[in-house]
This record gives sequence, C-alpha cells and structure tokens, in this order.
Amino acid sequence: MTTSRPYTWRKLSAARWEDSWIERLRSVADRLAITSFASGKTIRLEAFQLTRAQADALARTFGGQAAPQKREIALQPPTSQPIRVRDKLIVASSQQSRDALASEYPGRHVLWIPAGMAFGTGDHATTATCLRLLSDISGELKDWDLLDLGCGTGILALAGRALGARSVEAGDFDKDAVRVAKENVRANGLSKVRVSKLDVRTWTPPRTWSVVAANLFSGLLMEVASKLAQATAPGGRLVFSGVLKTQEAEVLAAFKGEGFRIDQRIRKGKWVAGLATRVR
Repeated sequence: MTTSRPYTWRKLSAARWEDSWIERLRSVADRLAITSFASGKTIRLEAFQLTRAQADALARTFGGQAAPQKREIALQPPTSQPIRVRDKLIVASSQQSRDALASEYPGRHVLWIPAGMAFGTGDHATTATCLRLLSDISGELKDWDLLDLGCGTGILALAGRALGARSVEAGDFDKDAVRVAKENVRANGLSKVRVSKLDVRTWTPPRTWSVVAANLFSGLLMEVASKLAQATAPGGRLVFSGVLKTQEAEVLAAFKGEGFRIDQRIRKGKWVAGLATRVR
C-alpha cells in the first residue's frame, strides 16, 4: 500500500506583511512556518504536510512555489481551551468538553469546533472579537438572518444560528474549509445553516441580509467593500475583522464610502475588528 507524498508551499515576502500573511493563511495555520532573515526585511513562508492540490491552490492564489516535501515534519497535537462569549455562548474543542460544559452551563449555547482545525476555532483575536460582537447585537435583533463570508470552520455561522438567526448562509473560497464547515454544522446538529464554495471577489450578492460577517483581511475588505454594502440590508449590521492596525484608516474609509456608519472598533494587538451599520 502506498501513500501520497506530502507537498510544501514556499514564498518570500517583505517582513512588514507578516501579520497579514498569518491571517491570509488561516487555512494552513497548523502547518505554517515563518522564518525571519538577518536583514529583518524579508520572511520566508512555508506550509508543510499539504496535498498536491492544496499546495497548488496556495501557489495560484498567493504566488510562490509548490513542490514535493523533502523531509518529514512532526506536527504538534493541538489543544484549545473553551472560548466563553459573554454569558450566551461557549465554544468547546472536543465533544467530551462540549457535553461537560453543556451540563455545567445549562443556560448557554455550547458549540463544538474540534481543536486544530486549520480554519480557525475562535481563539484568534479576529474570530474571538467577531463572536463577541455577534453576541452583543443578537439581543437587539428580531427576525434576522446572517451571511458569513470567509467562514472557515463555520464558527460564526454556527454562533449566529445558536444566537437566534432564522437562517444562515456561509461561504469560503477554499473547498476544504467548506467541507469542514459542513461537517461542523452536522456535528452541532444545527438546521438552516447552508455552506457553499464562494469567492467573494467574483461573487454578486443575490439578495440582502440583516447581518453580514466578514472576517477577511484588510486588502480584501477594501476590494469588496461595495459588495458588502450590496449584501447588507438598509439598517443592517456589518461585523468585520481581520484588519491590521496599519490599514485601519483605509478600510474604514472604504466602508464609509459605501454607505456604512462605523459604530464600534475594537483593537487587539495588531488587529482591528468592528461593527458598522448600512445607513445609505
């Protein structure tokens, strides 16, 4: 019996973009190595233990090179503590933890997102802040629905449904993320959550939603700001994240130019998330 040889993806980048790459490469976060050089001006990005299709997809999307992996890489088993979101929601990293937390906190929704999934489990500052913002506005909304763009594991989509959204649609350009998100929907036993493959760059919103969640990255948020406006109902809310502090002003200007009012900004380290309302 033979097994497929793993592949690796490599790319050189300016060091100043390191944080942006960490967010862009969420899909391989558990297999990503970033090497700094003595000059301090350049970094090397390397993702290991990939299938050939995954490595080729990264090369097509971000440039760089895909090649057969030359050495074995030992990946550390992941661990994750429960993520507590206000007094409404808990995200557990195992089924056993979910069951125990559900018994301990009978008044809260407990979701299960397996630790180590390559698309975000809620512990990154961007995702965690989106969860808190979504929890905060859920109590103000009635008969609302949610669109989750760049859904990764589907954590925001699942949270939205648990917090009262009538229905949820979620999309990601990565087919593996879509597969994982669908598995998580089934594992959590939630209905009316639809996940599909979606490239926000080429997508045209077919309708509007009460709430749009966009946990993307700065450049992409600016690029698709008009589409986010088209997808958000008048008076609807936009939960955004993945913004680097150095690009905060540009992103917010793009949103304001498309008719959004910025209601709240939250800074965590080098990252910025926030809440906006479509006012025109």
